Amino acid sequence: MDTDLRSGGEAEKETRLSAPAGGGVNAAVSPPFDQASLLAQDAMDLSAFAIQLFSGLSRAMVLFLLSAGLSLIFGVMNILNFAHATLWLVGGYVTYSIFEFLGGQFGASPWLLLPAILGATAAMAAAGFALERYLIRRTYGRDLPEQLLLTFALVLIIGDLIKLVWGVENRRISLGIEPIEMLDTFVNPYHFVIIATGVAVAFGLWFFLHRTRFGKIVRAAVYSRNMVSALGIPIPMIYSGVFALGVGLAAFAGGVFLPLLPMSLGVDHDIIVQCFAVVVIGGFGSMLGTFVAAVIVGVVYSFSILFWPDGALAMVFLIVILVLIWRPWGLFGTELRY
Repeated sequence: MDTDLRSGGEAEKETRLSAPAGGGVNAAVSPPFDQASLLAQDAMDLSAFAIQLFSGLSRAMVLFLLSAGLSLIFGVMNILNFAHATLWLVGGYVTYSIFEFLGGQFGASPWLLLPAILGATAAMAAAGFALERYLIRRTYGRDLPEQLLLTFALVLIIGDLIKLVWGVENRRISLGIEPIEMLDTFVNPYHFVIIATGVAVAFGLWFFLHRTRFGKIVRAAVYSRNMVSALGIPIPMIYSGVFALGVGLAAFAGGVFLPLLPMSLGVDHDIIVQCFAVVVIGGFGSMLGTFVAAVIVGVVYSFSILFWPDGALAMVFLIVILVLIWRPWGLFGTELRY
């Protein structure tokens, strides 16, 4: 969608440049705009606004699902997991494989996406638990460059494994859902599914962190891991659970976004940059900050694609710079960690 909108925006710019300037002969013979033309132009502007808004909110919800796990992992474990988006990519591929298997067994149906997403989420959460227990745990207490080296090595290793298992072709799920007409334009109704799913997961995470015993322990660990350990709570158990939860959220995000974005090698490198922008703007360890920052980044990126395609990512990082100057710990982060 972003590519089509980018090309549409460039075509619009070319049309404006090729239009005759006012005051010339062509301008003199051009008919004036009537009321119907103005109304049509307003409808087109409203349609373009609606398309970009729905696209931006959909991207925002996926960024939230992906960044929430990244923020939790760093906030609790102090591990900057550079391989987080690569695990998101694997979650999308696993979702695709389960969906294709179920389609072969029970026939093609868009409803099969739900068990495929849940199955991939559970499988990747288990993989994340094992990854933390047998590999990530070895880096605790090490310097940040060593942690980055390990997680970046995971990016390369997992990328090669993806080539061996799924090849280099793009993988995408086609649900066969017809677009609906809204505001004089056609909108993919799956955008509303993604938005509703993101809001529901955000509420679920809030309930988990504020109303459950383990969630309260996780929140306490964000502020003071030493105090949690002094209370007799096993920190390794918290680390394993948080890392599994983060990887599971990433896999869930990959499955949810699969009908809109085909999974391919290298796409994880692009999205991890935006995820880091989200957690920096919102504040590490803050779910509310992650949600608000994801909406900001998703909407700004989507509208920047329309008006300034080459500078869309630059606009996102301009916001990052402003936030770092104003509040280095993020919009909803706590200064106690810095």
